Amino acid sequence: MRALRFYGNKDVRLDFDVPEPTITHAYDVLIAPQWCGICGSDLHEFVGGPTFCPVHPHPITGEKLPIVLGHEFSGIVLSVGSDVTNVKPGDNVCVEATLACGKCGPCKEGRKNLCVLGPSFYGLSGWGGGMAEKVVIPCDQVHKLPPGLGLDLGALMEPLSVAWHAIKLSGFEAGKTALVLGSGPIGIAAILCLQALGASATYVSEPTLARYKQALDFAADYVMNPMETDVVAETFRATSGKGVDFSYDCSGVQATFTTSIKALAPGGTATNIALWEKPAVYNPMDTLMYEKRLIGSIGYTWDDFEGVIDAVATGKLKNFGSMITARLPLDKCVSGGFEELINHKDEHIKIICTPHSELLK
Repeated sequence: MRALRFYGNKDVRLDFDVPEPTITHAYDVLIAPQWCGICGSDLHEFVGGPTFCPVHPHPITGEKLPIVLGHEFSGIVLSVGSDVTNVKPGDNVCVEATLACGKCGPCKEGRKNLCVLGPSFYGLSGWGGGMAEKVVIPCDQVHKLPPGLGLDLGALMEPLSVAWHAIKLSGFEAGKTALVLGSGPIGIAAILCLQALGASATYVSEPTLARYKQALDFAADYVMNPMETDVVAETFRATSGKGVDFSYDCSGVQATFTTSIKALAPGGTATNIALWEKPAVYNPMDTLMYEKRLIGSIGYTWDDFEGVIDAVATGKLKNFGSMITARLPLDKCVSGGFEELINHKDEHIKIICTPHSELLK
């Protein structure tokens, strides 16, 4: 079958002779991916990797480079194992892409995203991915999409679940205020999820003009350019001197990290969602004073996917389809996707690709 595989730094190839996966366990689901998003972690691999993609046999999958890419995807169920009851052939689905050992404490508690073997994902760590014609996924990581939802939009359930998980993990409650730092794909997803969860006001800090406008388009209440505005001072002014109840750093640079804490109200919570390329400077006094909290969020759980899907089905999560800024065939994914996002990232939110060129007609 055809599949887009990562071989190493700036070396991603469309291969035509990748072995087709088959159902080998009673709980397996064979899926034909229809649409797959290019994630920031995919770009990190392309530019600076391998990081998640294993050079040596992965402790869970046993695979190493080359690795099939794609962990933000939707598809159609082709067949199921004998013990699968939650989906059937023909169903439109999306996939919770976490890979885990299933044996450690966090895994047994239903928190596969915290597996002691480290963050691992289908489409980054082996066992196939969404940038292929077929993939096999355990049924407890396959979610049915709401009736009538396009499969292209189904590919957005994964990045939305990343934001949803962070917001739920932080303890956010309806009626509270929030500051989102960075309006790239996860920042936009955070804005939309905060709206769905009842935020009374969502503020955004974004320095680039294109993404600044994107945040406005997605109905953030107040967007600030940190190159022109003191975000901490302006946030306190906008909240009548209180500060925000929650902040979400989706950028992963020193300035946003510091701002995420300093802009909080007393007792507020700062959540880091961003991947970091180097360590940050942190003064514990910034959280000790006024009992602020700082937490990290990685990935998602089953409940996060179900929460997002329910919010979509009930109309609480709106306008997310506008996150898609380009659709490509798999054979254009490197030049039109990876390289486009590297060279013109501020012009895009989410580029998705498909192994089925007929879907682009």
